[in-house]
Amino acid sequence: MLFDTGPAYSPGADARERVLLPLLRLLGVHSLDLLMLSHRDGDHVGGAATLMQALPVAELRSSLESGHPLRQAGPPAARCEAGQGWTWDGVRFDVLHPTPAHYVAGLKSNDLSCVLRITSASGRRALPAGDLEAGQERLLVQREPDLRADVLLVPHHGSKTSSSAEFLAAVRPVAGLVQAGYRSRFGHPAPPVLARYQAAGIATVASPACGAWRWGSAEPLADARCERALSRRYWSDRVAPAVDPEPAGPPAPGWPEAGEP
Repeated sequence: MLFDTGPAYSPGADARERVLLPLLRLLGVHSLDLLMLSHRDGDHVGGAATLMQALPVAELRSSLESGHPLRQAGPPAARCEAGQGWTWDGVRFDVLHPTPAHYVAGLKSNDLSCVLRITSASGRRALPAGDLEAGQERLLVQREPDLRADVLLVPHHGSKTSSSAEFLAAVRPVAGLVQAGYRSRFGHPAPPVLARYQAAGIATVASPACGAWRWGSAEPLADARCERALSRRYWSDRVAPAVDPEPAGPPAPGWPEAGEP
């Protein structure tokens, strides 16, 4: 299963080409049982069309309107609705938002974000929340008695419109993962939002500083890893400590003598 597909950067370049497909191939994944797209915004669905062309996808589930091109051209499609749930290999998936009434009300796309609770066999939980905003966060808290999760995919990239105090108190995550662009023109994540997480004792990890964040539910959260720390680029390597230069000797074979071209 894949949740969201990232943005399209320009014609012919998107997150499918640069990130998702290379990663899936590295992991040995050659088809998807389910692609879930939280909502219609381009930074969440920009890679979906080319991804579905590149590998088989058995089902598309989303909050996209029925006439959306991705629903028309892709695999069998259905709406995500609160109350849907299934179990794969001992892992439980529960859709918590939106409700059928939200579709009827014609909420804006952010507030129609599919919110998915994922519970491992060991009881660890992750909560991808799309771009859900504060008003619907509070209503979800009232509607859903158990929002607790170990990891929260920070709603709306850390925007000021989301991560309400009531929502954070209900979810009580150990870690909040912020997916945001480097030097985001929207100011994500917003400093007041980060302060709210800090005040609640929730550690935050931001993708510009971390790169890909890796964690398996069988591991303690303390063992989660940042790809930028695991695979540093050569230009990010630390400078070797200074050492006393060795006495100058004859030039190495093949190197020109001083003054030679």
